This record gives sequence, structure tokens and C-alpha cells, in this order.
Amino acid sequence: MLDSRRCQGEIVRRRACQACGHRFTTAERITAEYMQVRKRDGSVEAFSRAKLSRGIMKAAGGRKVSPADLKTYVDRVVQVLKPDAPNVPVLSSDIGDLVLQYLQKDAHTEVLRVRYAMVLRGRAGASGAIRSTKEFLAWLAEEYGDQQVSVTGSASVVLKRDGKREAFQPEKLARSIGIASKGRGTDEQVRHIAEQIASSVRDSLRGQVLVSTGQIAAESLKALLQWDALAYLRYASVVKRYESVADFWAEASGLPD
Repeated sequence: MLDSRRCQGEIVRRRACQACGHRFTTAERITAEYMQVRKRDGSVEAFSRAKLSRGIMKAAGGRKVSPADLKTYVDRVVQVLKPDAPNVPVLSSDIGDLVLQYLQKDAHTEVLRVRYAMVLRGRAGASGAIRSTKEFLAWLAEEYGDQQVSVTGSASVVLKRDGKREAFQPEKLARSIGIASKGRGTDEQVRHIAEQIASSVRDSLRGQVLVSTGQIAAESLKALLQWDALAYLRYASVVKRYESVADFWAEASGLPD
């Protein structure tokens, strides 16, 4: 070997054949399989594609990410990682920043990207930290620009199980509670109680503009249980999706008379 130098993550060596004297050049790159990663606490561990994939999937939070797309994101990050030498670890924060960079290139991964950023920058000592709502809003504005969002004091949008959204309708909730409570008083009493419960549910969710059907059901069940156990059971059998008589038996056994 005549000499060597580093160039863009590769080690370039000039060599000469000892037999014939022919000169040639080789370029060596440290592959992902041999890379080391320095974590925030200073410890060093081997780079793991599987760990990087798991981190992205955790950020997805149940949102569908196809295996092909996941492999593409990880491949993009790995292709850019170029340590200067075998004994120089790549910073874990640099890997995280690359994930954010490449997720940004796909519009359908926006929610995944934001969740990933909240975890990545929510840790102590992280650069561009997101440790409070104020810092999170500042990060959103920096990344996506100011957005005009209507914020009300009470729940206004319901996220349904099928992913659809609809306006929160207390009168619709009152009707479903009234059906579950039918016969547990006069028609007037049932109507009054149903309206009261629907109103209390909305008040209990005050400050949350987006609410899930599960949250609404949980608050409704809490209020029904305080009023009438049988009405609670009727409503619970629907929202909890009882599947057998055993479900009724199990829940009724723990309820007050």
C-alpha cells in the first residue's frame, strides 16, 4: 500500500502489485452491519436495522406502514450514514434527524413523523427539545408553518372507530342513552336524565377538541353507573361489544344492586 486517505465516508487506498508493480486504487466503506452508535448517555452499541425499524413502527402508533415502505425509510437512512472511521461511532441523534428528514418526503407519513419527533426530541438533553406544549407548537410552526385552527372550549370533533370524523352531537348521545335507559323511570324522567348525562359528558371532555368514541363511551358509562346499574349494563353491552352471556354475567356480578 502506497498511502490512504478518507473521502466522503470511504477510506481510499493507493496500492501497487508486489509482483508486477501495477498501481490501482481501492475504496473501502464501513457498512451498516459494522457501524457503532453512540447513545445520548455516552454508551456505544452496534447499529441495528431492526431497532431502527421498531422505533419507526412505535411512532406509527397503529397506523399502517407497509413492510416495503418501512424498508425504504430504513434503507434511505443507512445509505447516508457514513462514519469517518471504524472506531468513530455515529451519533444516535444524527440517525433520528435522518429519519425525520426522510419521513418528511412522504405526505402520508406526517402524523408518524410528528410522533417520532415528539419522542426523539422529548428526551433530556435533546437538541431542539420538545419538553412542553409551547415548545411543541413552536416546532410545528417551524416545520409546517402557522396553521389557523379553530379551538373551542368543549369537544367538537369525534374520531370514530372506522377513522371517520363527525361533529360531536350531544342530542345524538342523549338519544342512545335514552334507549339504554328506557323503562328505568317515566319517559320524562328518562329524557331528562339522558340530556343531563350527555351534557355532563361534554363538560368532562372540555378542552379536548378531538375526542374518540371510546372516550365518550367511557364518560357515559361512568355517569350511567352512578344513576342506574341496569341502564349501565344495556349501554355497556353495546359500546363494550359483549360477545356472550358470560360477558353480562361477569360484569353484572360486580355491580351494585
